Amino acid sequence: MSKIAPYPPSIKGMALAFLIGGGMSFSQAFATTNQNQTVRLCEGESIELTAAGKNATGFQWLRDGQPISDAGPTIEITENGVYEVMTINDLNCSSEVSDAVIVNFLPPPNLRVLQPAVLCEGGSIDFTASIDGYDPEIFEYTVEMPSGKKHRLQDVPVVDEGGVYQIQANYKDLDCASVKQKIIVEVSDDPVHALFDYKINGLGQKGEVLANDEVVFESHSLGENLSYHWDFGNGTTSVQKSPKFKFDEKGRYLVSLTVTNAYGCTSSMEMGIEVNEAYLIMIPTGFTPLDKENQTFKPKMRGVASYEMLIFNTWGDLLYEMNSMEDPGWDGKTNGKLSPNGNYVFKGTFTTVDGKQVTRSGVFTLIR
Repeated sequence: MSKIAPYPPSIKGMALAFLIGGGMSFSQAFATTNQNQTVRLCEGESIELTAAGKNATGFQWLRDGQPISDAGPTIEITENGVYEVMTINDLNCSSEVSDAVIVNFLPPPNLRVLQPAVLCEGGSIDFTASIDGYDPEIFEYTVEMPSGKKHRLQDVPVVDEGGVYQIQANYKDLDCASVKQKIIVEVSDDPVHALFDYKINGLGQKGEVLANDEVVFESHSLGENLSYHWDFGNGTTSVQKSPKFKFDEKGRYLVSLTVTNAYGCTSSMEMGIEVNEAYLIMIPTGFTPLDKENQTFKPKMRGVASYEMLIFNTWGDLLYEMNSMEDPGWDGKTNGKLSPNGNYVFKGTFTTVDGKQVTRSGVFTLIR
């Protein structure tokens, strides 16, 4: 059964009436439109176009500029095309061609969905990610829940259980609807949890990070068949499980790890890393020569290429000199005899691996 399409398209149940020019036929205009119009309809629908003109005894319809056989005042349209009409009077004179009506019959939306949709632990389903070519400007989408209840896509409650969901799309301004497409929601039984730590290569443990230190980031993430994406906070990334990385400059960097399992479930973790200058010099405040530990006085260093350190008593006498990276340090003895308890003075000059000259001086304590 045909139906009379809207004119304008937003009003149902009206036929289209044409503006007919005066011309040789002396016809008058009875239509309400005076410009070309475009009408959108669904495939399988139809529209009636009606023309009227004073003193008109006949009508000539045109589609795409070519005459069509129907010569009555009303014509039923079922095909795409540009439609116009002329009136003919009893002297066989023709009017001007009317304004055009452009008729477009649209096929149902071609809805395609991706299968399956996976519900990850603690998450919910975003159906927009499962719709191929999702376009909310042109289409409106409806989701039918496993219970049979229907919602507009934007009104779908949180989807936190598996099952078969059905989606349908239709043009916003028409009743043309796609075939319903099923989306099977599967619940992942593979929990994913991102977890990592780091250690400094060479030290073999976590500690203060210096510029140009080689840092080993180790993933301890939970989950099967994981893929890894590291972001070191300076634009550099890695997909290795446990990458090695050097920070070139001092600063604070937010390092993140995102892990993804075979179902597409993800988890992320972030850690702030404070990166200091490219050297570290730690001077002990004291030592105990007679104990089993801490028996010598020596600076602990990283990023230092060479150094010289002098040790004096409080009267300014030089007691010991260090100028080798292999020096074991001062054991507290002077001329083979253990020095007395008390305070001693050090002065050191250090050359870092990047060529900087650093000086340190101060007091430390010998404890017998």
